[in-house]
Amino acid sequence: MQQIPDGRFHSVLAADYDGTIAEHGRVSAVTEATLRSLREANFRLILVSGRRLGNILPICGVLDLFETVILENGAVSYSPRTGTEQLIAPAVDERFLADLARDLPGEPLFVGRSMVATDAGNAIRVETTIERGGYDLRTVSCGGRVLVLPAGIDKGSGLSHALAGLGAPRDRVVAVGDEENDIALFEGCGLRAAVGTASPRLKAAADIVLPGGCEDSIRHLASLLLAAAITGGTTA
Repeated sequence: MQQIPDGRFHSVLAADYDGTIAEHGRVSAVTEATLRSLREANFRLILVSGRRLGNILPICGVLDLFETVILENGAVSYSPRTGTEQLIAPAVDERFLADLARDLPGEPLFVGRSMVATDAGNAIRVETTIERGGYDLRTVSCGGRVLVLPAGIDKGSGLSHALAGLGAPRDRVVAVGDEENDIALFEGCGLRAAVGTASPRLKAAADIVLPGGCEDSIRHLASLLLAAAITGGTTA
């Protein structure tokens, strides 16, 4: 028996992508149906991902379910309705990028409009590059990668941008994720949920830990939210 802890009605779902609603980069038919059931019940959906626009568009066929898509870990906003992308953080510092390429010769660099990412094993060398150059940048762990972003930019700031556009209050948001970079997404939200396969740190920050992997966890969360919407409180 699991209950929504605060007993309040929530109207917005802010979901991470990889490891939360998607497995191996793809959203299953079951998860798609689950998300559609929330939309049909008038929940507003926001996607908040570390991915870049160019590598989510070819693999995600359900972007139309989301009113707003926040990408690059909070740095970019994308509107599925209009197909427009907006940079909401400072652009990549080209001098930093050159320094990083020099300090990580031969290592993969994934460069977005504001975010730079590389393998997690390079985290210490990335920090050294930032410190040596005096850059106003921060790193965040995201599974097998380390992300580099301007100071103050994270999934929480990206969610704030999305909510301002929707005119939705943060305390009515349910945030769900699986990795440490989703801790910032949790901040100030009315309900914080971790999928069953989430990192230990995210589970510790969550109000509820959902059972199973992506598909089962999202389906369980939806059942809780839909039941609470009907009863106005807690649910099994």
